[in-house]
Amino acid sequence: MVKFAIYTFLGFIIESAYISILEKRIHFSGLLKGPFIPIYGFGALLILKAVPYHTNNFEIFFYSLVCCTALEYVTHYFLAHDLNIEIWNYQKYPDNYCSRICLFYSLIWGILGIILVNFIDPFINQLLAASNYYLVNVIALIYILVIIYRFYNLRFQFKTKNKYGN
Repeated sequence: MVKFAIYTFLGFIIESAYISILEKRIHFSGLLKGPFIPIYGFGALLILKAVPYHTNNFEIFFYSLVCCTALEYVTHYFLAHDLNIEIWNYQKYPDNYCSRICLFYSLIWGILGIILVNFIDPFINQLLAASNYYLVNVIALIYILVIIYRFYNLRFQFKTKNKYGN
């Protein structure tokens, strides 16, 4: 729960910084209107759960590439079909599939997986070991409850908008 919250927040920071650099203006990413992008939390947890089974960087790269690309595809599909929204589109990228995934970002997920396993997660583990366990868990719980609330609120808004055409 704590790591999901941390990586959801870090994903927001990294993606917002990346897009801000590309667009040369401050940009805050995310559909949920807050400092969180849950797909990064889920992606990080998928990668970290597999680490004991993958001992070298090539395996981590490949596993991260496959799992995060699959997660990205499924998430895009769900958002498009359930909420009728599209928050990313890779149509302009070569080697894209259904505009949902593309080779360029799949390779990025593989590289980020190696960075996560070798550098970021060990650092996060050190920070968590030095932190107050109960306080960190309470903060993470509140953060996740806000994410859940925002998701269901957003889902209701889009379902209502799509149903009544507002």
